[in-house]
Amino acid sequence: MNPTRAHGLPSPMAGFSLTETLVVLALVGILLGLAVPGMGALRVRQQLQSVAEDIWNSLMLARSQAMVQQERVVLCPAASATACDAQKRWDQGWLVFVDRNHNDSRDADEPVLQSRGALPVGVLLQGNSTVQGGVRYGPEGLGQGLSGTLTVCKPGVPGQWTVVINSLGRPRMDKLDAADCP
Repeated sequence: MNPTRAHGLPSPMAGFSLTETLVVLALVGILLGLAVPGMGALRVRQQLQSVAEDIWNSLMLARSQAMVQQERVVLCPAASATACDAQKRWDQGWLVFVDRNHNDSRDADEPVLQSRGALPVGVLLQGNSTVQGGVRYGPEGLGQGLSGTLTVCKPGVPGQWTVVINSLGRPRMDKLDAADCP
């Protein structure tokens, strides 16, 4: 039977059968089932890279503001939006502030230049021994007593990002194919 009428227009009865629709839906379901796990891994890799870029940007901000304001600027792990974490845990984010009295902790009269909130669930940011408690820049933009590494990773996920700070205080990002978080 021809689904078109004599004048070339489609018949009102033309369309997809229930069987054809179910086959297409089954194929779409199978393709989505194959794609979703890969998308989840991509999302986690993007989270890690985003946190590494955020800490790198904050380091660059701290360094440039130390030179612009001609004062000591500190980037430290945050306990809140206005205080450094004495336990040196980076999971709640970090602060960039002007440290006028050079005590490595933010006082009420010291301006906060940037406050970064908590990291995504499961993402870890860890500093090695020299930068675990924070990073300090002097008025000339040089790091004060530091060269170190901040590592961004997620347990059970291969690959990690590091932000390496050289002896002059200049940060750089590196992607590592390490097996797991340190």
